[in-house]
Amino acid sequence: MDHKKRIMEIFETVSRALVNTKMQKLRKIGAREINLTQFQYINAINRTEDITPTSLSKTLELSKPAVTGIVNKLIEQGYVTKSRSDSDRRVYHIRLTKAGRQVADAYEAACSEYIDRMTRALKKSELDQLVLLMEKALH
Repeated sequence: MDHKKRIMEIFETVSRALVNTKMQKLRKIGAREINLTQFQYINAINRTEDITPTSLSKTLELSKPAVTGIVNKLIEQGYVTKSRSDSDRRVYHIRLTKAGRQVADAYEAACSEYIDRMTRALKKSELDQLVLLMEKALH
């Protein structure tokens, strides 16, 4: 098998496993109606305090109307709130609710849990090499 095909298979397997881990965490906290896209939005909102729809669209590399639709759905589901800025009434800030923070925490825990499983399977020298090779491939 050629390297390109094998790398693709590995990436697909890792991606599926990570998604499955995230979805299991969501089910554990009772967030059954949320989908992976919404999960990713919540994670992005969690990483930036008082993010605006414009900033979120840039972060996710999506159009503002696409982001607005998902944010409105997250508001309906009780995961985020949107409020006007005190300094500029034209600007809205998006914040996580308590339920949204639970989802964000589940996202972080799922990623950490999956990485922990990977790191337990490798020796330190192998991990060092893996990190080095992955960083090299990204540049």
